Amino acid sequence: MISVFNIADAPAVVTKGHYGTSLIVEISFSDEALLNWLKTVKEPYPLLLLDAAWIERSPEHIKIIQERKLPTGLLGPEDSVDKPIDLAVVQKNINIYEKHLQETPLWFATRNHQYSQDLQKNLFQQQMNILSPSLIWKGEKTPKLQKGDFIFISLHQNNPISFKELNTFLQQNKFMSIEENIFGYKVQTKKSP
Repeated sequence: MISVFNIADAPAVVTKGHYGTSLIVEISFSDEALLNWLKTVKEPYPLLLLDAAWIERSPEHIKIIQERKLPTGLLGPEDSVDKPIDLAVVQKNINIYEKHLQETPLWFATRNHQYSQDLQKNLFQQQMNILSPSLIWKGEKTPKLQKGDFIFISLHQNNPISFKELNTFLQQNKFMSIEENIFGYKVQTKKSP
């Protein structure tokens, strides 16, 4: 059985929860430090939004993500109202995600956190929930967090955040899963015999 859910009954971009704060980490670049972090990150796990090209070139990372059951979603290319993204490119990215992770992504965000109407409709029909940050953390001092915030962190090639800073940020703040933040309860997974 595959669990899917749409947060809204029409295409919508979710930017905030209700019950706490959630951490979302965008990953499009990796090195040995990321691999070590994936092996040691503690619960509650942040949601990892994975770039399709990164998924294809990072089988060792994907294996650890799957073994540890770290929550993931898909990080898509940039989109905008002026220059909408080609939906065929988005579908190709979804196919790459499904091939390597053996499931459909439940969560989706574009790199620039902008969403055309066509993209919103397309993802809604595929039962994917669109996320956008309440706050973007770039490694500076801890921002003032509010209840319901989705804090995004980007681990891209040109991003200066160290994993030491990230771990300190995780320890200094109390985070919860996206589902818990939105719905107010923990999602438990059952193992079939």
